[in-house]
Amino acid sequence: MDRLIRAAGGAGLAFLLVLGVVAVLPRGVRDVMPDPVIGGAVLVLGAVGARRVVKGSG
Repeated sequence: MDRLIRAAGGAGLAFLLVLGVVAVLPRGVRDVMPDPVIGGAVLVLGAVGARRVVKGSG
């Protein structure tokens, strides 16, 4: 259960990190970037973060 909570925390942290990066981008870049690119980045970073947490605690 502890690993599941850590994995969820890692995914949440990655989500917030991507949102922060997107918020800092200039308006023109945000308008040009399609939503699936942002969503895909969130999913990839969340999966990588969760994998590192699970792998590191196991």
